[in-house]
Amino acid sequence: MTPRPLLRRRPDRLAVNAQAAAEERPRPQYDTGLILALPQLAAFTSPWRSTSYVPGHPALPIERRFPPHVTLLAPWAPADDGEALERLRAVAQRGRPLRIEFTAADLFPESGVVYLTPTPTAELTELFDDVLATFPDHPPYGGLHDTVVPHLTVSADGGPAQLAQVRAALAEHGPVWAETDRICVFGRGDDDIWRQTASVVLGSGDLAPHCL
Repeated sequence: MTPRPLLRRRPDRLAVNAQAAAEERPRPQYDTGLILALPQLAAFTSPWRSTSYVPGHPALPIERRFPPHVTLLAPWAPADDGEALERLRAVAQRGRPLRIEFTAADLFPESGVVYLTPTPTAELTELFDDVLATFPDHPPYGGLHDTVVPHLTVSADGGPAQLAQVRAALAEHGPVWAETDRICVFGRGDDDIWRQTASVVLGSGDLAPHCL
């Protein structure tokens, strides 16, 4: 069976009109998140991530703020929420180690984010579904989007030119891929650099000392 595309829709009980949500409340501040850290892809992504900046952080390229990764859920629970961590360990125990391949790149035109698209696999799809079902109290991106597109950000302030460069690099070097056997919890520090606060091993749910 071919895995379905990795477009995650929030459960109906959380579905809201994205435009109305944006008008009713400010953009949420993300202080924690669940990610699949993929530092093996740093060499491929560095030409863009080392010169890309999130609005409001003109002196700190995204390469210094967080590793290459696919976000599972952000914002997440506070770093000291033990009950949420136990739920996450149960998710990890049900999951399996992942090999994530990227054969395509795309652009979110409204934000200028250029990203790599993970090839859908049953294991990755099941993990996303399990995370969303386990944490309905933490809607992805604060409920701003009805559809969540799994991605690995290559440039946070790019456009068609950067997208063309990334696609050319993929065509020249072939698909890029990375393996991971854990879910990482990252928290944003006062210096706006994201650091690991916990990690759990896929397949066992055990706590792990590090992600990177």
